[in-house]
Amino acid sequence: MKNKFIYLIYVILSNLPDFYMIRVWFRNITKLRAKVLKLLPNMEISNGVKIYRGVKISRNSNLILSKGVVIKEFCILGGTIAVGEDTQILSYTKIDGSGKVTIGRDTHIGRENDIFSHYHNISDKNILVNKSKECFQEIHIGNNVMLYSRVAVMGGVNIHDNSAIAYGSIVTKNCEQNFIYAGVPAKKIGERI
Repeated sequence: MKNKFIYLIYVILSNLPDFYMIRVWFRNITKLRAKVLKLLPNMEISNGVKIYRGVKISRNSNLILSKGVVIKEFCILGGTIAVGEDTQILSYTKIDGSGKVTIGRDTHIGRENDIFSHYHNISDKNILVNKSKECFQEIHIGNNVMLYSRVAVMGGVNIHDNSAIAYGSIVTKNCEQNFIYAGVPAKKIGERI
């Protein structure tokens, strides 16, 4: 009962406006949301985490947010998710951690990204798609990675450190360290020097 009440307080706080122009309010409300989440048993939230308005986090999620993490407006997070220090997740991003998602430190997740750690196996035509088996695969996004906006990352993918993924790409395979990827599906197009 106590956890439901704490979660309800978070939901109320997440729906309050940030009022950017009132600096004291803005600075405190983004940190207060994180402090309330920290009270839930399955949430490990470090100091300095900022959560902007409208961020939806499933109550049963297992969430680790390290120091300095910023989650911008209207993101949706659920499942098992660990985010490293000083990482930013920009507005309207969806992270499905049902198969586990790990994001390293100093990483930038752009606007409107979709990170899905599960899929439906529709390979057997004799099974109706809405009855198909759910499959779960872990996603790992390394340190100092740049995912530009509207990128989709599929289950089982490992995006290694210092990689960059261009706008609108769909990542279906692992990405090597220090390279730039773009396209549908994402392919190596350059190197970070």
